[in-house]
Parts: sequence; structure tokens; C-alpha cells
Amino acid sequence: MRKLLFSLTLLFYSALSYGQFEVGIKGGLNSLDLISDGIEVNNGLNKLKIDFRDASYGHHLGLYARVSFLGLYVEPSALFNSNRVNYQLTEYSEGQVITKLFNEKYYSLDLPVMVGIKAGIFRLYGGPVAHLHISSTSDLTNFSSYHQKFKDASYGYQAGFGFDIWKLRLDVAYEGNLTAFGDHINIDGQSYNFGQSASRVLGTVGYKF
Repeated sequence: MRKLLFSLTLLFYSALSYGQFEVGIKGGLNSLDLISDGIEVNNGLNKLKIDFRDASYGHHLGLYARVSFLGLYVEPSALFNSNRVNYQLTEYSEGQVITKLFNEKYYSLDLPVMVGIKAGIFRLYGGPVAHLHISSTSDLTNFSSYHQKFKDASYGYQAGFGFDIWKLRLDVAYEGNLTAFGDHINIDGQSYNFGQSASRVLGTVGYKF
């Protein structure tokens, strides 16, 4: 995936010499979804289960550049992204069942590089995306055995369609991830994840300068 991102970036710069170029700002909302049986932790005395409950709408905002040539275009973007996920934590201890709700917030710099085709005002596109971790906050850190160990970067892919109307750039895209969701979760020194990758639907409005 890194090589693909690098290759598309080289293609973008090589096309600058003879392509039509534009830059602009864009932002929007995204919805995260995950289907998983949750995470179970059993230390012999107590049992802990973490379930993905739902996710609030995330936000993304940043800059894009586009170069068009031969009916195609390459569009890299740099977007600040935030997401909030709600978890249900169930603790089984000494015959008691205690259930609590917690949330985590994630902040990242997203670097998608899309390649697309355009016919009139309509566009189709797809390409890789890198997520560079910036920071996070979590209610789960109230548990002494819980720690977060984020990777510096994770990778995924996007595919979508859009419309160019005057200086407006309207887009709807689907995003998949190449790593299992929750792989930052570490309990008592043991790493866990939800066993499935999360997906997102992104709605974006851009403005060409």
C-alpha cells in the first residue's frame, strides 16, 4: 500500500507539467460501522467483554489538489479527521455483572490519493488512503490494566462518485480498512482487536479556489 501511494504521488507530480491543475478546500461528515462479536478478556478470576456499540458522526476538513489529463485525474488530499466510538464494557466478577458505557475519540491526518475518470459533471474514482495517528482520548483509561498502543499509520482504500458543479465538488465515498479495528487496545500487556475491519461512508463538499 505504501508503494501504491508513492507511485500515485509520482504520477500526480509528473502530470503537473501538462495537465489541468486545481486546488481547493473540502470537508464533511463520515459514518463508521463495524460488525463484531466483541473482545473477551479472561484472567481466570474475572471476565471482561468490550462490545462496539455505535459511532457518532465523524468530521474531516482539509485541502485537496487535482490534476486532470487525458480524461483522467489524480487527486491527493490532506484531511484532519476526528471520530468518536462508543463501547459497552461488561465485567463479570464474583457472580455480579456490571455494564458500563464508554467512548473513545480518535484524531488522525488522512492522506487519500484518488484516481478517477470524469464525464461532464460526473466523476468515478478510487484509490488508497493512509491514516496517520495524531492523538486520542478514552474513558477506558480509567481502568489501570487498559493501555492504548496505536500504530503510527494504518492503510485502507476508498471508492466513490462525485459531481463538479461550478466551483463546488460533491462526493460520496466508501472506505475500507486493511487492519482489524481496535488493534490499539492493550489489556494487561496483551494486544486485542475486534477481529474485523471497520468501514466508513464519507460525504464531502469541496470548493475550488
